[in-house]
Amino acid sequence: MIKLKHCALLGAIVLAPHTRADSALEYLLTEPHADTAKAQPVLVKDGQVLIKGAGGDANLDLLYTRAQERVIVIDHRHRTLMALDERQFDRLAQQAETFQPLLQGLGEQLGKLTPEQRGKWEQMLGGKVDLGQLAGAAQLPKALNVVNTGVGKQVAGIACQQINVVENKKTRAEFCLADPNRLSLSGDDYATLRSLLGLSERLAAKGRGLAGRFGIKIPAIALNQLEGVPIEMQDLSKDKMGTLTLNRVSSTAVDEALMRVPNGYRNKELDFLK
Repeated sequence: MIKLKHCALLGAIVLAPHTRADSALEYLLTEPHADTAKAQPVLVKDGQVLIKGAGGDANLDLLYTRAQERVIVIDHRHRTLMALDERQFDRLAQQAETFQPLLQGLGEQLGKLTPEQRGKWEQMLGGKVDLGQLAGAAQLPKALNVVNTGVGKQVAGIACQQINVVENKKTRAEFCLADPNRLSLSGDDYATLRSLLGLSERLAAKGRGLAGRFGIKIPAIALNQLEGVPIEMQDLSKDKMGTLTLNRVSSTAVDEALMRVPNGYRNKELDFLK
């Protein structure tokens, strides 16, 4: 899962001056029914963000470049690279518009199939199409409201404000936003993180269902009116992707080699039916 959300890039950022430095934030991901939490480092350096072990998958990294507003999904298991940006999602949206009526009717029919029948249809389609996920791509996003509760908390010794994401009067997610100064983030690193969160929000708005079709979980959560860095994120939706909590933060220098895509990996296109 890809769980960091969701603030639009600021046109200007007013921070107390810091020297330019790298930032390393370590989050702990607690998944449902898991006995132990998994460390999920978030490294920020020179306009890039590397999220290692995204969603608790040790073989999945995300590399974001602010100048290009692009995320590269690095799949170490399959040795592939997949680029995600707004252009890609606009193209997918055009493909989805053609298939939308089919998907809506398909979703109704799939509910009547037994698991065995569904498996046979998937085999007939070459084993490359998950019918359950395909039908899910037809679901339209529901309206979400972001509520500043005014409740203060402490996470890893850092003060933050609790934000609730509400859908149909039910809280679907809880965030806690901290002032970047309390994390000793430089202005450049904070701008890079905000840029990533802003892109995540826009991609979520363009294709929540489509993202799930490709195994990319992007909660549709908009914090664009609120400043700060998420240091605690709890998913309360039906997906139950777990809780992400800041464990520690440092300004230790980040190795430049970590912020490059691996050699020898093949590019993978993001397509609607691949």
